[in-house]
Amino acid sequence: MLEFVIPAFGETDFAEVIENPRTRLTVLHNEDREAYVAYYRLFGEKGFSLEEERGTETHLFSAFKKGNTAVFLNFYSTARELYIVTEEDSRYFSYTDTPRDISVAPQITQIRLEDFGMSYVIRISDGRFIVIDGGRHFEPDQDRLFSRLKSASPDETPIIAAWIFTHPHADHFYCFVGFVDRYGDQVKIEKFLFNFPEAEALEYYPGLDFQDSRFTGNTKPTHYLGLMWERIARIGAPVYTAHTGQKYRIGDADCEVLSSMDDSITVDDNVNAASLVIRMELAGQIILWSGDSAYSTVKLPQKHGKYLKADILQIPHHGFGSGSSEAEIAGYKLIRPHTCFLPVSDYNAFTVFSAFRPGTNYLMNTLPEVEEVIAGTPQRTITLPYTPHAGAKEELKHKYLSGRDNCGARTWIFTELSTANEEDFLFTILNPTTSDVTVQIELFFEESFRKIRYIKTVVEEGTIRRVNIVGDDVNSESVYFNWLSLKTQGIPENAPFAVRFMSEIPVVVSNRNHTAVYRSTIQ
Repeated sequence: MLEFVIPAFGETDFAEVIENPRTRLTVLHNEDREAYVAYYRLFGEKGFSLEEERGTETHLFSAFKKGNTAVFLNFYSTARELYIVTEEDSRYFSYTDTPRDISVAPQITQIRLEDFGMSYVIRISDGRFIVIDGGRHFEPDQDRLFSRLKSASPDETPIIAAWIFTHPHADHFYCFVGFVDRYGDQVKIEKFLFNFPEAEALEYYPGLDFQDSRFTGNTKPTHYLGLMWERIARIGAPVYTAHTGQKYRIGDADCEVLSSMDDSITVDDNVNAASLVIRMELAGQIILWSGDSAYSTVKLPQKHGKYLKADILQIPHHGFGSGSSEAEIAGYKLIRPHTCFLPVSDYNAFTVFSAFRPGTNYLMNTLPEVEEVIAGTPQRTITLPYTPHAGAKEELKHKYLSGRDNCGARTWIFTELSTANEEDFLFTILNPTTSDVTVQIELFFEESFRKIRYIKTVVEEGTIRRVNIVGDDVNSESVYFNWLSLKTQGIPENAPFAVRFMSEIPVVVSNRNHTAVYRSTIQ
């Protein structure tokens, strides 16, 4: 691809990979700005023309070309990393988009899906659309996507200015295949934008060879990748391989790629981390599309800092959490959105899993700037520029607290128990969420010195457990030093006692012979 070898200056701390038959990535670690300048000059000396350059406090980007070869440099000062992408037959520098004279209000629609996944329709000001992902292969998802395009289009035939795929997971791109088969002749698709692993790069993502008959009908993602490319060839629209640092103007939507497979393939075999993260400016607002990105893996807060600030955020990975919760929260502190899109149903968002993941919980319950979290049911369309209505914050609080209340309580207390009755030690704990729950147990007696604390047990997601609170079902030595431990104290004979259960995530605790005298509020 090049007439010289990269690394070019004897560097030894680097990683490299071929992302597809046209693209090679080299990541240099522990570098400073001088390394970026050296490569910047090197490509100039080798006859490459500088096509773009820009920068922020933490990020420098430049793009070069020579013949049919493109080069993209991304240097991050805080991460001390330099990414060098060389791509043959790159279409990036020939990218064009032709806005029209039609003027309509820009809108974003979060399509309601049969199962959680991701499907967004963005109407730009000239009446064309940007589609992000699409969801699974279910026909109702295809129907709702087409229905939205048809109803919101000023044209008889809706025009999709760009179809963007964030990453190759079933709940994000399968819909496209069936959509083209059913509705391909009723829409016009002008171009595609994505960066999926191809050829030997697929070996970096063994999870794509996974077969899950519950959702895919015994079809692997690798098979669907072939079906996707067949439909794209049938349409005949150009494909632009999205690399970090690139900018695409689609109508009046400015789209900058903040993260892509470039940032993750050398460090993580989970293709979620390869999701495109796109900073979109539209109608005077900034929308951050996260896909299923792992902020920790791609070092998003570290690399981009204050540049992440956005008005609207699509919460990554359906609120499951992806990567470390610390990096997620660090990102949210920088993004500080007033509105969040959460691509799951309200039931999943507030009752089953999203609200109980640390990052999403932080958005819903802690970050003061967040006024509204828009989950996937009912289907919602917002018009840009968008401001949450006056009561949005209170509605969010109500949904959050109601969701916790629907799961149970965080503290349960039972009294009038006796150590003489074996069944008084036997409790059933229900965990209705999709997060494993650690429950802390304390026993109280008439004499304060007999108190027993720091007993712990774990209840796996979506299960019930029958637990003997003084038996082998629990960990009675969960801290290094506990002078009030079960082992140290022992259990007195024929003694009345009470028990308290505490959990960060709401659970339901019951005893066959006793009713709880207290369960905590949902706060």
